[in-house]
Amino acid sequence: MVTAAEATAAEHAAPSISRTHVAAAVVGNWLEFYDFVVYTFFALQIGDTFFPTHSEFGRLMLSLFTFGVGFVCRPIGAIVIGRFSDRVGRKPAMLLSFALMGLALVGFVCVPGYQQIGVWAPILAVSCRLVQGFALGGEVGPTTAYLIEAAPLHRRGLYGAWQSGSQSLANISAGLIGLTVSRVLTMSETHDWGWRIAIAIGALVLPFGLIIRQHLPETLGHEEPKLAAHADVHPDAGVWRVIAGHWRIVLLGLGLIASATISTYVFNFMTTYAQTTLHMGMRTGLLVAVTNGVAGFLASLAGGALSDRFGRRALMIW
Repeated sequence: MVTAAEATAAEHAAPSISRTHVAAAVVGNWLEFYDFVVYTFFALQIGDTFFPTHSEFGRLMLSLFTFGVGFVCRPIGAIVIGRFSDRVGRKPAMLLSFALMGLALVGFVCVPGYQQIGVWAPILAVSCRLVQGFALGGEVGPTTAYLIEAAPLHRRGLYGAWQSGSQSLANISAGLIGLTVSRVLTMSETHDWGWRIAIAIGALVLPFGLIIRQHLPETLGHEEPKLAAHADVHPDAGVWRVIAGHWRIVLLGLGLIASATISTYVFNFMTTYAQTTLHMGMRTGLLVAVTNGVAGFLASLAGGALSDRFGRRALMIW
């Protein structure tokens, strides 16, 4: 437990970070997840563009495979950029992940279809998704650390909850933009090239995100109260030794995150499922995605606030 004196000392030791700076970190995370998840809403159209097969099911599976490829590099990005953020700082790491995401996104939008460049189309599309996965994997850790380090000690749950909340905002905005594109364009235009507009919107906003993040103060290195440290592990020990000393917490965290991630992307797939299996219109699927995002956003912030009041363990069990 943290005493009142330790909490007061931590408040004075923490860097001077305004809510505007926290909002900037959240906006950046929101934009990166928008760029990653908007793909799922247009998986059917992307599959028809990049993958040559006479089977509609085959095109869809190849498109979803390309989406899944991004997850191959996410743990690699998490380790590489996460270690970079521990050594150099949260701000440089967030700028790096943001820049990589921007480059991959622009590249993906500009890749011609299979009919124009043949087999190079799926190769380039998969390459861009690998870079996107690496960037997003490296985004989550530094941003989460930044939010928690920037928070007052009694508000860490709420501040940290904006990580998940911003992902829900990404679902909401991606769904709304998808709805707008599908209403402005015909279904044929949306299928042929309208999906590129929805993805390109994220690319247009990325430069503003970079500018915002360049003005963030650094949180790495400020003094914090000593919380429930493992008796046999010194804070300055090597990273793998520290992880080994807290293996139960690490496994629990992996399990919790894995279960939440699986359910999240199952829900994201519902937009495509509604079109291909339930034979509903694209707009219906996108509207469901927006509704799901709103529910997730409200639940994220409520959970974070309640954890500050009643404790992390109680909320995780509940």
